[in-house]
Amino acid sequence: MGEPARRREDRALSAPNSGGNVWPGQSCPAFSPRGGAAQETCWYCVYADFHLDRPRALEVGICEWPDRECGAGKPEQKL
Repeated sequence: MGEPARRREDRALSAPNSGGNVWPGQSCPAFSPRGGAAQETCWYCVYADFHLDRPRALEVGICEWPDRECGAGKPEQKL
């Protein structure tokens, strides 16, 4: 038999979901690892904002590609 069906939240994306929701287990071609990345998934991507710098992290993040790298040590630019 074939591979079991994967949940939508675990499927790889064919392109970044810029401005949309991303789940920790997803991945896409724009993946750029944060320091200490253990896997090539959105949870470890510099473009995914899971509010890791706040008291409570999000279960579903927001893809900030290509506008902002979250948690990459870059200061945010003010417009």
